[in-house]
Amino acid sequence: MIERDDAIAHIAKLERELQTAHSRIAALEREVALHMQHTRDLNRRLEVLLSVSAALLITHDTDTIVTIVAQRAIELFPGTATTYIYLFEHEPEERLQLRVSVPEHSPSLPVSILAEMGAKVPRALLLNGPELEYLLHQQQPEATLVRDSRQWPQSVLLAPLRIERQRMGVLIVCSEQLSHLYHPRDLPFVQALADLTVIAIDEIQQRQRAAALQHDLALTQSLRAEAEARLNAAQAQLLQSAKLAAVGELSASVAHEINNPLYAARNSLYLVEQDLPPDAPQRTFLTIAQQELSRIARIITRMRDFYRPSRGELTNANINALLRETLELVTTHLRHSHVTIHTQLASDLPPIVAHADQLRQVFLNIILNACDAMPGGGTLTVRSELIATRSEKPMTLAVSISDTGVGIDPEHIPHLFEPFYTTKPHGTGLGLAISAHIITQHGGRITVDSQPGVGTTFTILLPLEPPPTAVAQG
Repeated sequence: MIERDDAIAHIAKLERELQTAHSRIAALEREVALHMQHTRDLNRRLEVLLSVSAALLITHDTDTIVTIVAQRAIELFPGTATTYIYLFEHEPEERLQLRVSVPEHSPSLPVSILAEMGAKVPRALLLNGPELEYLLHQQQPEATLVRDSRQWPQSVLLAPLRIERQRMGVLIVCSEQLSHLYHPRDLPFVQALADLTVIAIDEIQQRQRAAALQHDLALTQSLRAEAEARLNAAQAQLLQSAKLAAVGELSASVAHEINNPLYAARNSLYLVEQDLPPDAPQRTFLTIAQQELSRIARIITRMRDFYRPSRGELTNANINALLRETLELVTTHLRHSHVTIHTQLASDLPPIVAHADQLRQVFLNIILNACDAMPGGGTLTVRSELIATRSEKPMTLAVSISDTGVGIDPEHIPHLFEPFYTTKPHGTGLGLAISAHIITQHGGRITVDSQPGVGTTFTILLPLEPPPTAVAQG
């Protein structure tokens, strides 16, 4: 009988242990199922974050980025009713501006209050139920916040959009159902989503800043190159002016030295003439000598006054008439050189105040140079027109003289207008230097465009109204 009781007790003990084992197995099964559910949820969320990251990598527009993030936040957090993204606008003043809401609608007052608060917190924040209501009233105690499902969220995830010390905005995820309150385990995911958003937006801003810096650098380099070109041109002009000044001083000195013996010679001839009878045959030779001495005197006067021409020599000059007169002087020479003349003279050119003889000298010098550049013959084209060199400046009179000759080597072009620089075996190197000086004294300039083997074009630019002292002072 005792053995039977012991067996029954042992069986009961085994049944209790078996029941305990079944209960533990059921608990373990529930725990495993919960872990598997959490694992599936974690995998799903990681997949969402990876897909967001991949989408942001190929997106280079801020509006597209915030739209993608707001849409995927609803998928990342089940039960989410609305997602908002606010960004700081810095112009005209810094303020927090709603950039996107999914679904699209105007935010309520509580959401606006949460946006201001969320942009200031250092990391993601979870607010539920009474805690959320208390915090909203603390932020705006004087505001009347209506407690209804249309404007009052039940649970909120706030994630600041910031990188280092720069605040960019805030991500707000709202649930309006008590059955879908957010959990603290949601915080790392909402912060990760905010960090991905910030990195993508910052990359766009960095690219924009880099592009702006690149543009500024290119503009600075362009301005520097332009300044260097102007400086080089000014230095070249200064050097040329110094050379021309030396030529002018030499001319004035030579004229002064020649003028004294010339005056003595003219007086001597005058005294000889006084002693000759009216019908003396020597009078013819004396007249010729006096005329030639007078011509020399005029030449010396022009040499002396070349750099300081008098205002009395300035007249209203017709450029087309001066060009025709100059071409008539060289027509025979050009014909013998087998050079064909083409003229394209504008009919509406106004007269300009100028030294006509000096302009003829310039035209003649360039035309003869063009003839020398066409030893086997060719075509000489003379053109006149009105052009606008710059939109803010008045019209300019342009005369271009083109030939189809041998052209000028590029290394010679920068020195063409320097005194005593010449490529001709018997040239003096003063023709173009003097021509450039004459045009400069008229307030204009000469440019040259040449291609070896094709031809050369000299362009003379003259203002319609030169500076009043440009020609007078030299």
